[in-house]
Amino acid sequence: MSEPIIKTFINAWTRWGGTWERWENPIAARLALLRYLQDQHRMEILSWQVELLPIPGLAAALNDAGFKLFPPDRRRLNPDLAMGLTAADAALADNGSVILVPAQGRSWLPALIPIGHVILLPVNRIYADMAAWRGDWRRTRADESLRTLIITGPSFSDDIERHKHFGMFGPRRTHIILFDV
Repeated sequence: MSEPIIKTFINAWTRWGGTWERWENPIAARLALLRYLQDQHRMEILSWQVELLPIPGLAAALNDAGFKLFPPDRRRLNPDLAMGLTAADAALADNGSVILVPAQGRSWLPALIPIGHVILLPVNRIYADMAAWRGDWRRTRADESLRTLIITGPSFSDDIERHKHFGMFGPRRTHIILFDV
């Protein structure tokens, strides 16, 4: 992935109010995730199945650090889970969006319900724009590309006086841990 595309994505993501950090490999990203979750004082996390997240050894690291992951269950959703953890299937540099495609063990709930949402993003999943991603996606998983969640920063809404209010209809904070593979 070219550095200009990565920088374009980061600039657009930041404009929308999202935060990010970039690391040189998955091991450093794993440590950064643990630190971020500890800084947020969130030990219980609504998450995809940990085996589906793109960082090796994550299950053991989270367990050793005392974190507890909860799978999304619409019938028994715990409203006290204030942190969600997912990975992005793609990111779009031109508008700073990330794309999540649902699958078994990969619900949208961790990205929509908690106050905070952490997204793991390998740099090789950043595309210049929607057309570049759709072209690549159609060659590999065309049937899944129709069901996507596109996230462009934290949830916010403007009131009648144009004051922004974050977290009205989704996460108040969105944080990307970007890493080289």
